[in-house]
Amino acid sequence: MSQSNELSHSFNVRLSPDIVRQLKGEQELLAGRFKELRLYDSSPHIAIATKFMGVTDSEAFADALTKEFGGDAPWELEFADFRPSSTNDYIFLHPTKASRQRLLDMHERALAVTKHIGLEEQSSGRFRSFSYDPHLSIMKVGSENITAALPLVAHDFTGVRMPVMAYELTRQLDGENGFASFPVVRTLELETNA
Repeated sequence: MSQSNELSHSFNVRLSPDIVRQLKGEQELLAGRFKELRLYDSSPHIAIATKFMGVTDSEAFADALTKEFGGDAPWELEFADFRPSSTNDYIFLHPTKASRQRLLDMHERALAVTKHIGLEEQSSGRFRSFSYDPHLSIMKVGSENITAALPLVAHDFTGVRMPVMAYELTRQLDGENGFASFPVVRTLELETNA
């Protein structure tokens, strides 16, 4: 169980239902051959920024992000390819270079406006700490299975585009068995100028 003052809060791009369906299909295909090694909800998501804090700071975190990103217009996220993670134990779907740069810029904005709210790394060490590299995590299969698992990914996402119409803020919720889920605690719809 995580310390209640160091719950994971993730500011994410809301994925379209079609993209979520396709990614869950890839997860199901892989789950037929490999065990998912994550002990938390493996629902597809693409994080803009993740910080750790207690529930009492969630509102301030959400308010700061809403103020910063509330005027953003919808934009288009483009996907590139599936590759192993730098730790060689996950299968990641990466964005194109241009989409990656946009997400990196958003990450810097998010950290700048929330610098006095929460922690960038957990002191309890439940989740590994990584340098921010935008991606969608498909499955943690372990380094011993990555070479066999990667060719089984069936859908080619190269060049697939998705309109980004909203962001979501999720907060870690631990179950009694230690399995964590990440329910959405705030949605930020992007304004369309018709």
